[in-house]
Amino acid sequence: MQIQNTSGAWKWRFYKRLQKDLGNARFDIVAGALQEVFEDVIIEWVQAAIKKTGINNLALSGGGFMNVKLNDRILNLSKVDNLFIFPSCGDESNPVGASILAALDEGYLFNDVKKVSMIDWGTSYNNDDVENAVSKMLKDSTYRVEKFADINQVVAERVAAGCVVGRLQGRMEWGARALGNRSIIADAKNPTVIHRINKAIKMRDFWMPFAPAILIEYRKKYVNMKHNYHSPFMTVAPTTQKAAWEDIPAGLHPFDRTARCQIVDPENHPSFHDLITKFEKITGRGGILNTSFNLHGDAIVMTPEDAIYTFINSDLDVLQMEDFLVEK
Repeated sequence: MQIQNTSGAWKWRFYKRLQKDLGNARFDIVAGALQEVFEDVIIEWVQAAIKKTGINNLALSGGGFMNVKLNDRILNLSKVDNLFIFPSCGDESNPVGASILAALDEGYLFNDVKKVSMIDWGTSYNNDDVENAVSKMLKDSTYRVEKFADINQVVAERVAAGCVVGRLQGRMEWGARALGNRSIIADAKNPTVIHRINKAIKMRDFWMPFAPAILIEYRKKYVNMKHNYHSPFMTVAPTTQKAAWEDIPAGLHPFDRTARCQIVDPENHPSFHDLITKFEKITGRGGILNTSFNLHGDAIVMTPEDAIYTFINSDLDVLQMEDFLVEK
């Protein structure tokens, strides 16, 4: 495929041309067409690179590879044997590339390359930090605060009972995805939770889908991924099995039932895996809805103070911060 500009418009003149050609078109039709063209162009480029180099093991980074639909198409190419997609491919990954370049310039040889595991590279807070934030911001008797020895069991029970929970646990994730440590979680069995979270918590557009966090033990039961691809960082959106349609519909795209899934294993996500396992023992379902812990337009929460602010200003039922549970 060769892409050529045949519009006769360049630079700022594109705006008027787009208004003329697409002014009356539905936004989703325009977005869908752009997605299709983008996928086709990148797929052709990937196939050409494989043909030219003879290399069938791919490592991808750059903003375009935050596109999970594209990534799933690449994963399923017959010539692709192994695929690694950097956990967060936007500008935030520039320091990583700069570090690698500096190491190469210094003569460092990457002979012992280790797989990137959980990217909880951010700040963490202990129970004392949580208590200090609670004492400053939750003086109203409207809120009940309690500390638990097994907080994951309590949260699993609340999620199974239909509560929407904000979770601050351990070190903050680096990058664009919330992976359980700064997440809003809910039971993905109930589709109505989508509208509740969108309207009362995330305040975002109706068409933006949510994602499921799935136990690694349920990967084959719920999703179709070539080579048993792991996907611990929500980097692909595979098609799903009927079991997922029944168990976690709120975590699937409403149009095609694909899932921008996070596969949760005990090595990379020990606490989150423990929580979902406890939820599974209660409900028999091996996945939950997972979205970033923030109000629409705000950054993902980092501190206990951020979490409490979001809790107060949203319709969240429960807030978990380390071993503490806050309920309205």
